[in-house]
Amino acid sequence: MKTQTFINFTIVILAAISCAISISNNSIYQDGEWANAQWLGQDIVTLCLAVPLLLLSVIKGVRQQNKKWLILNSGLLLYFAYTYCFYAFVAQLTFLYLFQFPIFGLSVIGFVMGCIHLFQSSWNMHLASKGVRFSIIVYLSLVALMLSVIWLSDIFAHLSDPEHRSATPNGEAPLIIYSLDLGIIIPLMLASAILLYKKSNYGFLLCGIILTKTSTLGFALMAMSVSLYLQHITTDHFLIMLWCIIGVIGTFLTLLYLKNLLIRPEEN
Repeated sequence: MKTQTFINFTIVILAAISCAISISNNSIYQDGEWANAQWLGQDIVTLCLAVPLLLLSVIKGVRQQNKKWLILNSGLLLYFAYTYCFYAFVAQLTFLYLFQFPIFGLSVIGFVMGCIHLFQSSWNMHLASKGVRFSIIVYLSLVALMLSVIWLSDIFAHLSDPEHRSATPNGEAPLIIYSLDLGIIIPLMLASAILLYKKSNYGFLLCGIILTKTSTLGFALMAMSVSLYLQHITTDHFLIMLWCIIGVIGTFLTLLYLKNLLIRPEEN
């Protein structure tokens, strides 16, 4: 666990420094006012919410071996991997890249290591409330369906109509979002819902990870939308409402999940 602790603390330090610099001087980004405004909202949530939670999860989870905090830790590392993928592959090169690419790499490594530990553990898990389990299954399924419809509709619109424009400054298709969501996040959501329905231990673990990532990213998306609005930059109001709903409901279900999750050693 020393390696996992080192990875987490390094991410905390690098993210805190990077976000503090970018928040105090948002113009350090060179991606235009539309992207810069979103980076600002993203960095505020990362600094004020994700970094403290990651620090708490490594202390209570990795160091003290609290099982629920270990699940949260993996979910938060997935948030950092997803978020910093954009900085690593989409944002223009700036001084912050020296902080951001190590965060991306370490969070991917930490997430994989955390999942290996979690999914190899001999735990007997279930949720005390059937209503909570059913609500999580419905939530994950609906979010996966909504995102699939939104992104696939935009993809096919681009393929069928050369004049179609996405909700980006230049109207180009945001391929990195399509790839991450359709290739990784949505399949994980659906797998979580199916395995949770079957009451599989993998389902209980995976839904905790996905709920943590989804609710944290939901707040980031809300902050990004608010930042665009406050700077009088055109926004898609439907997507703003969608992110708000996803973030609020996801957070509520994450708290219910943690409250109702029962973990016992597996019987021989």
